[in-house]
Amino acid sequence: MVGSFDNPSSTTLFPALAANNGFHVLVLKYPNGTAAQSACGGSSDLNCYLNFRKEILEGINYSTEVNVDAPNSAYNRLIKLLIYLGGTDPSQNWNQFFTGITTSWDKVIISGHSQGGGHAAVIAINKPVKRVLMFASPNDDSVFFNAGASWTTAPHIVADSNYYGFNNTNDDVVNFPEQFEIWSNLGMATFGDSVYVDANTSPYNDTRQLYIKYDTTGLGGNHSVMILDSKTPIDGFGSVRFAPVWEYMLGMDQASASLAIMDHIEEFIIYPNPAYDYAIIKTSNLSLNYQIIVHDLFGREMQVAFTQKADQIILNTLDLTPGAYNVRLTTSNSVIQHKMVVK
Repeated sequence: MVGSFDNPSSTTLFPALAANNGFHVLVLKYPNGTAAQSACGGSSDLNCYLNFRKEILEGINYSTEVNVDAPNSAYNRLIKLLIYLGGTDPSQNWNQFFTGITTSWDKVIISGHSQGGGHAAVIAINKPVKRVLMFASPNDDSVFFNAGASWTTAPHIVADSNYYGFNNTNDDVVNFPEQFEIWSNLGMATFGDSVYVDANTSPYNDTRQLYIKYDTTGLGGNHSVMILDSKTPIDGFGSVRFAPVWEYMLGMDQASASLAIMDHIEEFIIYPNPAYDYAIIKTSNLSLNYQIIVHDLFGREMQVAFTQKADQIILNTLDLTPGAYNVRLTTSNSVIQHKMVVK
């Protein structure tokens, strides 16, 4: 879920990374024309933030600060989208997330930037989601009470260990110490101190609290650099600087049912990487009938020719534009192995 005043089209790199690695991904448009901080930052109502968010999520008249009806609520939009996708493309198994009666929250990782990250955390109060991923959030600090919103210290159904946050100490919209205080309220500090991602590598000491010290130009740039396409840094090869952080937050360093891995096959190697005119794929079991699929970071399938020889597969990368690509080897048994290659 994107932040205040934003649209899903602004945030495609993170969803594409997840989709390229086997996750079903939705970037939901919801009523976000009012910023939570503007609505409730100075309010004397102890439950202002919670009621504001609940009305956006549920479409019930909880708040005087926002006006969202049931059809336009985030939950209803999610259900309608799942029904639509399940009907138009049943082969993609979208119906697993909605039974026709309830949403299967236990199969869902909910994530969000800024206001969207706050919504993600509130959803986890009473929805048993698998993980909560918060970027530049939560931002629900009360100037009136000089503390984080009351909901941040309330019991939640999701385990503290399943909250992950990635924020910027130079955030130019919200004070980082206030965000950090809310992380503590949510119980994230129990799993280790915060980790500076530019000085560490995945799995970042298994922390739930990740941060950068990044300073960029443009209004709100420091607030959005962790996730927004136009702000997040990309190198000359098309690789997203924070991709390892995103992968860690998604749990891609662990065995994930979302990757649909049914059996084990030997890890393959691909070289040279970066590639120029071609790349060579080697695995210990070329007797398997592989299907090779190449996607770009936006999830688009690329037409790439390949030749299979006795001990290797030659992938023709000549016609690919410079950038990063996801190469998948899939067998008839739906066994998947994947690697990134840079052209």
